Amino acid sequence: MVEHKTTEYLRTFFDVNQTIFSSLSLKEILKVLVKKTVSALGAKAGSLRLLDEQTKRLELAASQNLSKKYLNKGPLSSDQSIPEVMEGKVVLVKNAHNDSRIQYRTEKIKEGINTILSVPVVAKDKVIGVLRLYSGEPRDFSDEEIEFVSALAEMGGLAIVNAKIYEDEGIRLSSLLKQVGIDLPEERKGPKQRLRPFTMEPVDPSKSLEYFRVLHDVARTILSTLDSRCVIEMLIEKVLAIMKVKACSLRLVNETTRELEMIASKGLSESYLKKGPVHMEKSIRETLKGVPVLILDAIADPRIEYPHENAREGIASILSLPIIAGKRVIGILRLYSKETRQYSGEEVAFLSAVAELAGLAIINARLYEKTKYDLSFWKNTLEYLDARDAQRK
Repeated sequence: MVEHKTTEYLRTFFDVNQTIFSSLSLKEILKVLVKKTVSALGAKAGSLRLLDEQTKRLELAASQNLSKKYLNKGPLSSDQSIPEVMEGKVVLVKNAHNDSRIQYRTEKIKEGINTILSVPVVAKDKVIGVLRLYSGEPRDFSDEEIEFVSALAEMGGLAIVNAKIYEDEGIRLSSLLKQVGIDLPEERKGPKQRLRPFTMEPVDPSKSLEYFRVLHDVARTILSTLDSRCVIEMLIEKVLAIMKVKACSLRLVNETTRELEMIASKGLSESYLKKGPVHMEKSIRETLKGVPVLILDAIADPRIEYPHENAREGIASILSLPIIAGKRVIGILRLYSKETRQYSGEEVAFLSAVAELAGLAIINARLYEKTKYDLSFWKNTLEYLDARDAQRK
């Protein structure tokens, strides 16, 4: 990635994923994805089209900076419009005016389009559409830029699958409820989640690329499974690998007991994990106000609940980060180091982004489970009512 662009790519990828996880509106997700990609890559325009299996046409799902006249130029055929993309290949057409794979070359000249980067949108190992970036001048794209656009296209494909899951469950629940005269709202809304902006200081390009790949892996896993524990365990593995700390843990708030319950950890001994309950009011409680907290001395700092156990475990410093969902702190992500450890601003920003994705994964899974529970509850209720009516007859 070009050095001055690394921060923007990271922020763009994070912003797009926030939109994906916080909205069940597929139209909004794809619109934001195209807009952010165009801006980050400095392209003239962009579009995302989905394949219509029956007509084999590429139907417009979202676009940015393309004129209505150009968008209305006519249908795009998946067999005639850069067809290699439908085979899963990334294709760069440097001169769209003279390339035989391009439909509507005259219209592209009038629109001021010269170079086209086409990236497949894949869902469940099947190409379902194409994300395209348009440049007004001849342009090359670096391997890192193509990786970035491909990652966003992949997120788009996963978002489509994810939204379809909710849509299918919503339709099934709606049909059941209508049997007893209850109508659902037209749109089943997901959690409204607009978190702190992900801001990063300029960072070494190689480290920035590593951060991007970690966020990509986490986001891909979240969208590929509704098992939040699987996501969290993978997330902890990634944090340990990239930050090279002794251990990492994730705890969730239990409002009833006022304790922080362990969900997953790695690198901590059994005896340390069994040291006793971790109380919200006694264990680095500032984190629960939404603030990352660095404890340089995990043995002498009064904000530590179990200093002697930290000493026996060989823990010198602790970084405690809030996990936020729905504008509420629902848990904490903690990193433990064997030596006194400082963290740079970009490291804290990156880890905060990872913690936010963890919160989104948890809420995403809970929302789906609630939908499944609603479906099961009403199905069982209706079966009971049907059986009771049959007995009365």
